[in-house]
Amino acid sequence: MKHIYCPDVEGLDSLALGLEGSAKMMLKLLSEDSVWIEIEPGGHTPDHTHNDKERVVVMSGSGEIKAGEERKNIKEGDFLEFDADEQHQAINNSDEMLVLLCFRNQK
Repeated sequence: MKHIYCPDVEGLDSLALGLEGSAKMMLKLLSEDSVWIEIEPGGHTPDHTHNDKERVVVMSGSGEIKAGEERKNIKEGDFLEFDADEQHQAINNSDEMLVLLCFRNQK
């Protein structure tokens, strides 16, 4: 069993990690398949795809998800699932921190 308190995990700046197309985004690597993402107001993830499913829970804040040409508002408590190769991007268009908990490599 692994047990950690997510806010205590050291954050890594997305640009320092080489994630082109990201802005004002911090990553906390929880495991090889799970990441805690904090996006400051005005920030965003890269517009990207994965070769597997990704599941996302909005832990706090609000913003917008772009999936292909579709855009949806998101808020705390929302759950999202992206199929393999589905292009997506999280955008913080609010005045507060947007926090996402993301899981990949799930069957």
